[in-house]
Amino acid sequence: MTTRDHERYRDDAGAYLLGALTDLERQAFERHLAGCRDCRDELDRLRPAADALPYSVDQVAPPPGLKASLMEVVEAEAGVARPHRRPAWLRGLSLGGLRPALVAGALALGLLAGFGLAQLTGGEGTRSVVATVDERMPGASARLQITGDGEDGAILRVQGMPPPGEERVYQAWLQRDGTMVPQPTFEVGEDGRGAVAVTDDLSDAEAVLVTREPRGGARAPSEQPILSVPL
Repeated sequence: MTTRDHERYRDDAGAYLLGALTDLERQAFERHLAGCRDCRDELDRLRPAADALPYSVDQVAPPPGLKASLMEVVEAEAGVARPHRRPAWLRGLSLGGLRPALVAGALALGLLAGFGLAQLTGGEGTRSVVATVDERMPGASARLQITGDGEDGAILRVQGMPPPGEERVYQAWLQRDGTMVPQPTFEVGEDGRGAVAVTDDLSDAEAVLVTREPRGGARAPSEQPILSVPL
């Protein structure tokens, strides 16, 4: 892989996670991904934010004309974008938070997928459960935000968490009937804050847990949980 190849594809990571690439673009990016460690690391860094998008908003019907207005912006950006470059609003995915440009782009994608306009606020029926943190993580804390009975998953937000170590990431788990079901991996920022979407149905689960695992995630925990949220 050359530096030129990496420059050509590096901005496709956010669009890839949001499902905004064409089939040909996706296939080309996946071929590049197989030989580019930097882009694989970028996907790992961005995935928690992309995973959290559908679970962090309340869905409401869009006002008349909103879809047309958004599509005008999208098409205008796409018209001036260089070949193999994503429109600016798809290059804004950041683990440090959802930038305004990303929110606009994500909402546009949501409209096209039939989700409707979303408001980035907590909705009715939302509850927050405090996590129990292991003594290996002094100063850390976490809360699990659950909407309704948990059928649509939840968002786990952490703070005061140190980096998990070289070549490692944090990974969430769902405990159900004594079985540990793997959930997405996530990282934390310099301030120790991070978030991850627990994507499975929580309505019959016993707990949400977090461990430190090799980058890319694991199928079974390699250590005792460093934090747990009883359900």
